[in-house]
Amino acid sequence: MLPACSSSNPTGASGNAPQLTTVNGSFANGRVTVTVDAASPLNSVGGAALVQSSVGNFLVSRASQDTFVALTAVCTHEQCTVTGFQNSQYVCPCHGSQYSTSGAVTMGPATRALQQFSTQFSTPTLTITTT
Repeated sequence: MLPACSSSNPTGASGNAPQLTTVNGSFANGRVTVTVDAASPLNSVGGAALVQSSVGNFLVSRASQDTFVALTAVCTHEQCTVTGFQNSQYVCPCHGSQYSTSGAVTMGPATRALQQFSTQFSTPTLTITTT
């Protein structure tokens, strides 16, 4: 018999990861829009946020001055919402899976990457295409 995952993380791997700042996004016509102003955690290159919208949650990071990466915030292991961010890694609070800002798995138990979405940026509006 193989051991099953429990609902908690016995190693505590994700327990110390700081929580992402939550930002609200507006959904219309298959797109989520987010304002990136001076107060936004996405204002600086390397910044990241959990974007909440009526169509779901997204992990968003700023890769360069005009480039953002948007990923689903649903962990591919057991569908928990990924909420932690430490050392440029997204961290799932349920079992400690870690993902790069491009969505690749860097530490399991997850084995599949996070889904990525197209983005466009025209100051100050970030647009995430969800369809």
